[in-house]
Amino acid sequence: MTRGQPKNHDLRIRRCVVTGKKYDQDELLKFTLNPKGVAVLDINRKLPGRGMWVFPDRHTLAKAANGNHFSRAARRNVEIPTDFLYTIDRKLVDYLTGILSLGRKSGVVLAGFEKVRLGISENTITVLVQASDGSDRQGQKLIPRGVSCKRYRCLSSTELGEAFGRESIIYVGVKDGPMAHKIAITAQKLERIRRMEGFQTTLPDLAS
Repeated sequence: MTRGQPKNHDLRIRRCVVTGKKYDQDELLKFTLNPKGVAVLDINRKLPGRGMWVFPDRHTLAKAANGNHFSRAARRNVEIPTDFLYTIDRKLVDYLTGILSLGRKSGVVLAGFEKVRLGISENTITVLVQASDGSDRQGQKLIPRGVSCKRYRCLSSTELGEAFGRESIIYVGVKDGPMAHKIAITAQKLERIRRMEGFQTTLPDLAS
């Protein structure tokens, strides 16, 4: 182990502003303030300003939405938009489907039951993104016992279809590599968020 390894590891550790617990930054969502003092999701972790990190489980984001945790972390008044949770969901969906689309064009991401099944059996596919409205039992059967492949059910068949320019897709496999890691950490966050009770993934009816 070199001297720089522990230091580099420490640089990746961030504290959730809600729970106070420390995590690797890949496990968290980063927020920053726009010029108007509104908390916005920095999905690529590249926006300027001090970052505020939140663990994306089913309760923590709801607590963060009341604004007090962000205000304490920023040491100023922070405005939370009324569509805070919905915006997070849509940004993660757009980001994830965008990566999947890029992966499809480069041949890293494959769609279809047989292609995915073969890739998993040959240990070339290490991430399975299955439509949330697909058969859970069938998805489990795709991954034989002892095979290392992570399965996520965070997107609907329609949302998966968008990444491929199709009406709907049930099974998407990602070949091992850097893109698989990026897709896995994003899918895990979105899956946790969509487990929230009563979480709204469609725009409210403004006419009502």
